Amino acid sequence: MKASKLIARKFIFPTIIKAGLEKKWRNRTNNSILNILYHGVVSKDSSYFSPRHINKELFEKHLKYFIKEFDIISLPEAFDYYRNKKTLKRKTLTISFDDGYKNNFNIALPLLEKYNIKTTFFISSILTQEMDVRTLWSDIIACLKYFHKKEIIEIGNYRFNNFIEESSNVSIEDFIKTRDANIRDEIINQLIKKYNIQTLIKQLPSEIWELLNKHELQKLSSSKLVDIGSHGHLHYNLGDIKIEDAKKDMKTSKILLEDAINKKIDMIAYPDNSYTQNVKEAASEMELDKQLAVEYKLNNDFNDNLLLARHGVSCTTTYESNIFFINKAFQTRGF
Repeated sequence: MKASKLIARKFIFPTIIKAGLEKKWRNRTNNSILNILYHGVVSKDSSYFSPRHINKELFEKHLKYFIKEFDIISLPEAFDYYRNKKTLKRKTLTISFDDGYKNNFNIALPLLEKYNIKTTFFISSILTQEMDVRTLWSDIIACLKYFHKKEIIEIGNYRFNNFIEESSNVSIEDFIKTRDANIRDEIINQLIKKYNIQTLIKQLPSEIWELLNKHELQKLSSSKLVDIGSHGHLHYNLGDIKIEDAKKDMKTSKILLEDAINKKIDMIAYPDNSYTQNVKEAASEMELDKQLAVEYKLNNDFNDNLLLARHGVSCTTTYESNIFFINKAFQTRGF
């Protein structure tokens, strides 16, 4: 870690938060609403495997700060305010989770209910079905890295040394996510079999990789504080695959989720912030008219009533650092 970042985390951000000076950053803008994003909440540190999950105690500390400093509304409410150009008197947050990890239900939800906080969960609908390995492809790669970190990984004629392709210098994640849909699925299935992922991943705590099942999703959805949205079906990078495949994936997700929870699905969060204008329009035609990105990619996104940006909360930094950047994000990703 760079010395400047270390100094900021240990001294500068704690001093700012202790003095309450972080409020100055959020008050520099008239933007009144910020959408923030998590993936998972775990009981024990899991950064050795994945950067996606925040520790339970730290998450609760975030929630205590949020209810003290902000109003918290649902994402459907936020879209309504945005589309009707309403500015709220008090700075306001929405909270959402992506992917559909089991820990969303087992660990995050009890805390959210404790503090009466509305939350949206964007679900990869594959979890409504039977799965050989009950996880997303990104955690299959994380498992590969954890158990096979000293090996040359081979995918067809491609060789990955330290998980970087030798001829193109592309990471294994970027290589996989930009393949056509059927090719990506074939690669993942080959890696599972060749490198014994189905057995190895079960050696790790399930809270860091396991997805909800259909019954748990139904129970999650039954909470009066919870809204459910789509995160696609197979967690494709929808902007990197053929539009026909993207349409099929989004439609499949909407159908499966609506069948599972018996509620209309009209929200989608784009996996890996990957989308195009064609993807946005296709989603809208399916009545997925509340769309979420991490950051805007297209020139017309800033004035598009279909789409809102979110601020991703880091799970690998300090409490004070996160609180500072959440406040600062009102300037760059608030509305």
